[in-house]
Amino acid sequence: MNRWIPYIIAIAFITLLVSNNVMIEWRKDSIYRDLVSIDEPVREVLALDDFLADEKDAETLVINLWATWCQPCAREIPQLNKLVDKYEQDGVLFLGVNGEEKDKVMEWMDLQKHEFIYFQLYDQKKLMNYLFQVNPDPNFKTGRKPQHLPTNLIFHKGELVYFKSGYTKECLEALDAKLNELIGD
Repeated sequence: MNRWIPYIIAIAFITLLVSNNVMIEWRKDSIYRDLVSIDEPVREVLALDDFLADEKDAETLVINLWATWCQPCAREIPQLNKLVDKYEQDGVLFLGVNGEEKDKVMEWMDLQKHEFIYFQLYDQKKLMNYLFQVNPDPNFKTGRKPQHLPTNLIFHKGELVYFKSGYTKECLEALDAKLNELIGD
């Protein structure tokens, strides 16, 4: 009987591991259930904000996922501000989404030389995780939460049309080019 105990423990462990992976996949897929469009969770958050509720129907949303501990995120602020200046007259809504508490972010912003000129949503871990999971590249997903920041997304007419992580000149040029293409619609 004692010689079977290691086998029983191994089988129990494997069963637990497999069931955990199945639950993770189910939870990930359940995000998409009952959604009218993929950007619906973003629009729900906007609708709850007194200041941003009027913006929830914007046709094009540019979302920047960032964190205070992310140095490339801080370097990206001036370039994103330039894009805001360029496209805000065309009805493009730029949003920064951060999972940290507002007080912590405001304290960090006081120490920066560049300020955001686009709207910020603070303490949005759940929304960040959702947005990171809509990444269309299945090989890119390395976890259940954002691990590659900054990340920029564009939702246009309820569809995800752009998703890039990282801060490079090429990423920002691609973001600008995609917005230019969409505005020409």
